[in-house]
Amino acid sequence: MDVVRIMPGMGVRSNVGTMGAAGVTLINDDVRVLVDTGHYGTRDWLKAEFARRKVSPQDIDVVVLTHLHWDHCLNVEMFPGAKIVLGEDELKEGFLAEPGRPQNEAFKDALRKMKLETVGDGARISKHATALLTPGHSPGHISVVLKGDQGQLTVMSGDAVPNYRAYLREFPDISFYDKAKSAESVKKVKRLHPDLVIPGHDSPFNGKGYVERDDFTLILRRENEENSTFTFRHTPADKPVIHR
Repeated sequence: MDVVRIMPGMGVRSNVGTMGAAGVTLINDDVRVLVDTGHYGTRDWLKAEFARRKVSPQDIDVVVLTHLHWDHCLNVEMFPGAKIVLGEDELKEGFLAEPGRPQNEAFKDALRKMKLETVGDGARISKHATALLTPGHSPGHISVVLKGDQGQLTVMSGDAVPNYRAYLREFPDISFYDKAKSAESVKKVKRLHPDLVIPGHDSPFNGKGYVERDDFTLILRRENEENSTFTFRHTPADKPVIHR
């Protein structure tokens, strides 16, 4: 059994809006489980990462959608043969961007035509993976808890715990559905004392801090058929300079 981060999650905001870059994680267990799928804007990258690892979308047995927000689920159609796992209340009340929009029900109808299974807290997903109900950010958000043979715990927390600062402050960056449930869901994850958290929009971490850090490259298209490329990378700070 192993865990592969197919796509890193990023939390990127700008003066013209946000970029939904949700993490996509593959669990190689007794079945192959994909946690979240990303959206249309990340589809080419997702395909390239599958090809690089010699994995086909047809090889995926189970797709877990932590919730129905657009940045986490729109590539689900790439996996027509997989079982789709979704929280019970997410199917009832979840939404792509805003409640009450007609595209919400259209998307749910499309999911119902797939091999859809709704689950509750503790539902078995694979031999080592179970669902953890973590609502608040959305009505029926679920996280995935993976327990290794030696008892080590990895939590794929989606947007219930989207980043390390949400883990520290015990509240996500955005609560779309229920403030109190959002706070409780972060605490629920923390009570597990996970060895690793793979969040929806940040690098992996645990209670001691980041386990690894992802680079972020911003590419701006120029008028002269060139790109301006900026890479943001975390590096060690300079040591203090002591003159005397």
